[in-house]
Amino acid sequence: MSVVAVTWHDAHSGTETWCAIKDLDTDPAIVETVGFLLPTADGGKPGHLTIYQSRQDDNVDHVLHIPEPMVKQVKVLFELENKLQNREN
Repeated sequence: MSVVAVTWHDAHSGTETWCAIKDLDTDPAIVETVGFLLPTADGGKPGHLTIYQSRQDDNVDHVLHIPEPMVKQVKVLFELENKLQNREN
């Protein structure tokens, strides 16, 4: 089970009210997310990077599906099984 840090571009609202086109925000909404990776083979959404916060048996909580084209960087922070094995030894 991989714990990952993901940097991605989010869709976002450009305005809260009417504005001139020349005044529209042109900066990307860059988001950083940290969580457990759920691979497609294990139930993650195809075409997306699926991240969740908590897991109990086959139940997950606070799931986020990030479309793959929006993902700019994925960094594996650590593999949970390795950390747990090290504690037991």
